[in-house]
Amino acid sequence: MQAITVSPAQLLTIFLGKEVQLNQLADGLYLLAAQKNNSPQLPSEMAGAIVALTAGQVTLVSLVHPFAVADQTGIFNVDDAQIHREPYNWFGPQALVIEKKLQDFLKDYDGPRDDQQGVPRQYIPDEIARPVLLSDRYWQDYIPFVNDPDGQFAAQIKPIFTK
Repeated sequence: MQAITVSPAQLLTIFLGKEVQLNQLADGLYLLAAQKNNSPQLPSEMAGAIVALTAGQVTLVSLVHPFAVADQTGIFNVDDAQIHREPYNWFGPQALVIEKKLQDFLKDYDGPRDDQQGVPRQYIPDEIARPVLLSDRYWQDYIPFVNDPDGQFAAQIKPIFTK
């Protein structure tokens, strides 16, 4: 797939569904990756999203599971085998809906608990648990790409399921 690197601020803006212009490119689908940078709390040299570009206007097609992409100028190719689309936008409202479904389930749950007073995974319906497990995996794989010299970003990311 054809790819380009963009500033991490542009990439996050796209993740959030806000408008971004990339006028120097031909229309089509592109993999976007964050440029190499040292800005705290921002990703660096990481594949982030597939976007559709039409007349300079960027539309998010899908997040991709984070993987390393060296900063390069211009358009370059990335092996399609490395690209794994995420089923949800973990930066958007879909993530909030997934979290709310889990919270609603837990609020009404009245069954067995583990030794830490959590609900054992086997008692959570798959339609609730599977998206949460995907979210946990995404964020754990995203952390290594974030410039996080003091560990504050990583400390904020707590997986829902630890087993």
